[in-house]
Amino acid sequence: MKKYIVVLMVCCLFTIPAFSTSHAQKIVQAQGTASVQKDFVAIARDRAIADAQRLAVEQAVGVMISNETFVENYQVISDKILQQSKGYIQSYEVLFDQRQGNIYKVTIQAVVSTGQIRNDLEAIRLIIARKSKPRLMILFDGRDQADFIAEAGMTKYFLSKGFKLVDSETVRKNLAHDRLTSLARDPQGAAQVGQRFGAEVILLCGVETSSNPFRVGDVEMYSNRATISAKVVNVDTGTIITTGSETKRIPGIQGLIQPTTEQGAELLAVTLMNDILNKWSSELTNTVEVKLFASQFHSFDELSSFKTFLTNEVRGITDMRLRSYAQGRAELELDFQGDTQSLANDLEGRNIGGRSIRVSEISQNRLEIGLSP
Repeated sequence: MKKYIVVLMVCCLFTIPAFSTSHAQKIVQAQGTASVQKDFVAIARDRAIADAQRLAVEQAVGVMISNETFVENYQVISDKILQQSKGYIQSYEVLFDQRQGNIYKVTIQAVVSTGQIRNDLEAIRLIIARKSKPRLMILFDGRDQADFIAEAGMTKYFLSKGFKLVDSETVRKNLAHDRLTSLARDPQGAAQVGQRFGAEVILLCGVETSSNPFRVGDVEMYSNRATISAKVVNVDTGTIITTGSETKRIPGIQGLIQPTTEQGAELLAVTLMNDILNKWSSELTNTVEVKLFASQFHSFDELSSFKTFLTNEVRGITDMRLRSYAQGRAELELDFQGDTQSLANDLEGRNIGGRSIRVSEISQNRLEIGLSP
């Protein structure tokens, strides 16, 4: 019976892509392993199956990459795909299932939807590229071992996805510790730090760890917990993009913080990256908030004429809010359909009451202009 099922799946593999590449499939075999703790065999078996599923997806992606030219390098693979491996496996069959000493081994044959994975890979790559690869800064508020472990894990994760990162060590050397710990409560202050050190997005993170005893029969063990939290700030606007927190618990000896911290940091990095990409994707397809700083106005009436010009003659502005005006300098908040570069191109050299506009500074969500004398 199993033979006929495999034959049927092979037939589907070759017929479905003719209708849609989004339904492309691969049939792969993968072996997963897990350690057996305290004779909890059922738990070890479940973990071995999950491990095999992740490896099956990784194999399918690897085969796909070797046959596709649009993927630049293997590091483009998002860990989100491996974390959500069950969603990409349409079906699987256990071929081998056995405990060998303290190791449980499982071999599966899985039908993996590579078309869905390819679409996700493509989307991630295109979103980052269209946003001009904004620079991220990952900044932890503490200086304990757990902070450095978590920062290293998150840094490695975002680098592997093609993000550009600003070295946080430079920030720590130039900011007092109390100033560093206060940034999580001060998004505007965090934005100023990001601007100072050349980041468009700043991740303000913290770690809390604990190790609490518990007993399993006559054996005393410890529940080692690490909670990593983060707030993501858009440096140009000073607004919060997203927040997140992940907790990881691992039983073992007292004070075993490295694996809990590493795994918690990786889980949080996956969540934050997805939230950031969703935000950028929405901005690319809808409107983006742009901070426009305009200076050299001779009067408030001249500013009013400039606002009318923006509303009537600049394409893509759907809403506008005046945040402040002092000494000829105005801060405007625009909802804009497009990117800041296109807005700058549209404004540069335009004439307002006999005075031309000059662009002096531009970043992802911030534009600085001035009127000629």
